[in-house]
Amino acid sequence: MKRFTMVACLAIVLFTSSAFAQIRALSVGGGVDLPTGTFGNFAGTGFGANVRAFYEHEGLDNILLTGSIGFYSFGAKEYGFFGLTSGLEYKWTVLPITSGGRYYFGEQDAKTRPFVGGEVGIHIFSVSLQGEDNTFGETALAGSTEFALVPMVGVQLGALDLYAEYSLSEFNYFGFKGAFKFSVGKK
Repeated sequence: MKRFTMVACLAIVLFTSSAFAQIRALSVGGGVDLPTGTFGNFAGTGFGANVRAFYEHEGLDNILLTGSIGFYSFGAKEYGFFGLTSGLEYKWTVLPITSGGRYYFGEQDAKTRPFVGGEVGIHIFSVSLQGEDNTFGETALAGSTEFALVPMVGVQLGALDLYAEYSLSEFNYFGFKGAFKFSVGKK
């Protein structure tokens, strides 16, 4: 219930703020996430999708402010200890809710524009457990809401965004992502 309240409050703030009138574009995309560090011991490759809004503030010609929400599911991975396996697999999901900005290099009407950026926010993680023979079915084990910092670098090719990002939180992962941008506001 606590998570739902937090997500609902963030959604209300995002959609009722005066910045909503200055949305320049929306993007819809997806990508592949590779868990790193200790998280890589428990989670396989992740796949998912996200939606991002781009806000333009007057006077900031090459800077766009962003807000995004997504859903990524990481493949099941069996955990072993000292060469022994348990026969149980961990499956992870993450719901990232972030905001930040991007700095674009080059002219605004250029077809190819490299960018650097970053976002901060929360990542809501959950993990479930499944046995090899499905005797126990799939059981939700735990969830966690973590602060996250997400630096990124990429290129905008017309309506296509291609970028790499690294999520720094309790559970780190490296992502390769792409998205299609749609203009929704006036320049």
